[in-house]
Amino acid sequence: MEETQSAPGVNPGYQTPPRPFDPVWQPPRPKRRFGCLTGLLCGCLASAVLAVAALCAVPVGLAALFGAALDSVGEVDIHKAATYQLVRGEAGDDARNVLRLELSGVITGKAPSRWVSEPDCDVAFRKAIERAIDDDDIDALLLIVNTPGGGVTASDAIYHALERFKAAKPGRKVIVQAGDLIASGGYYLSMQADWIRILPTTTIGSIGVIYPGVNFSGLAQKLGIADNSVASGASKDLGNPLKPVNPEHNAIIRTLLTATYDRFVGLVAKGRGIPEADVRRLADGRVFTPQDAVNLRLADEIGYEDTIDAKIAEILGCAEGDLAIYEPRRAGNTFRAVIDGLPSAIGRGIGEGLLGADPATPAYLYK
Repeated sequence: MEETQSAPGVNPGYQTPPRPFDPVWQPPRPKRRFGCLTGLLCGCLASAVLAVAALCAVPVGLAALFGAALDSVGEVDIHKAATYQLVRGEAGDDARNVLRLELSGVITGKAPSRWVSEPDCDVAFRKAIERAIDDDDIDALLLIVNTPGGGVTASDAIYHALERFKAAKPGRKVIVQAGDLIASGGYYLSMQADWIRILPTTTIGSIGVIYPGVNFSGLAQKLGIADNSVASGASKDLGNPLKPVNPEHNAIIRTLLTATYDRFVGLVAKGRGIPEADVRRLADGRVFTPQDAVNLRLADEIGYEDTIDAKIAEILGCAEGDLAIYEPRRAGNTFRAVIDGLPSAIGRGIGEGLLGADPATPAYLYK
């Protein structure tokens, strides 16, 4: 038997352990050039979302606790159903109470969405009129109107609310003070006014209807885009922007516009006491200078709001000192200001981005 030889200094019988296999070669991992940057951007975005959520939630909670108490400072109750803020004049049992309301911007009729936002100005305007209908303490409305008009239905809803306001109590009056622009739907609803005053710089008129639309069929054909809509009838895809203009569809739209146009003309003739034939000669969509509007009886006079109280008193048959001018309750604290501003901007931005624009519909709108 052969003896196992060992190296000097090594115990006899010791065997050198087997050599492990060499590791399998792997290519080096590519360097992540944007890993840190991506993480930083995601972190910033998450922080911004959390900050916005906190800004929205904290004021809402605090306003719910303290808003009612803070809002009541400096206000006067003139009836049981709602609270108004006195802006000029003196309250009293013998006072003639006038509610001042402002309408500014395009009339859309949009109510609050599921996003954190308040209704459009015209919705709040109409609701304020509707609250005043059954309020016997309100003798007149002073409407500050500054709008290019808007949707047919939304404009008519305000007109009807004013009609109901005047019918609910004998002797009630509506006075309009125009701003920069009182056109189309804004002029339409003003046909319930007993007096229309405009500024020396007001743009007024635009009596007419528009059905906004655009046709992309030529461009779509060049880009190789084909419409694949399936409709139940020949007129169901009326106004389809990806199909060539259809004369029959345009005739249908023209019928719709004629009906709404005739209504507009008839209300102007009735509201302003002008023969309908004369109104039709003016109702081609044009706007008028203030002096021309007065000369054509589309408005009553030119003047500023700071002198309108005398005219309101004359219309109501009382002394100017007997007037008490109110506005709807307004928030008077920082929390409410944040609620009215920030969430609205966020809600509108997100809502408009995700939900898109409204489909084209007939409008009393000055473009």
